[in-house]
Amino acid sequence: MNASMNDLAGGTSRSSAPAGTCAYPAIENGLCGLQSAPADLLHFVGALSVADAVRALGLATGTIHRLRHGYWPGDPRKIIKAWDRYKGRHGIVSSSWFIRRVRPGGLVRHAGRDYTATELAARTGQLLAVARDAAGGLLAQTLELPAQRLPLTKKRHEP
Repeated sequence: MNASMNDLAGGTSRSSAPAGTCAYPAIENGLCGLQSAPADLLHFVGALSVADAVRALGLATGTIHRLRHGYWPGDPRKIIKAWDRYKGRHGIVSSSWFIRRVRPGGLVRHAGRDYTATELAARTGQLLAVARDAAGGLLAQTLELPAQRLPLTKKRHEP
């Protein structure tokens, strides 16, 4: 019998034995995703008011404040998912060039709008590389020969 009630039996694992060690390493929480915020996200959050960024991304006010002050969480999946959803809804591209297919009638669809150029009707079904020009308009580069650069204009829908 134990002389004292405070003397409890030790554990039964090897690490509890005298001079025992445990060979199991502690599991660390790994990072989930990017180790820093994307530059386009930081620019977007910094350019808008906090309230506008909250409405646009659907994130909490505190999260927007932390992003604006340079904090990036260890598990940013929620933020990345919200940013990807926003970019998908608004046609924001992260690279300077993107690929579009010429539709019947010489139309190129981008960000929910139809664009056209004079020589595109003959290129139906072909792929184009499209980029924004300095004025904010769209410029198309044909990928098939003969190569051409064509400024795109918004298609006016007739009633």
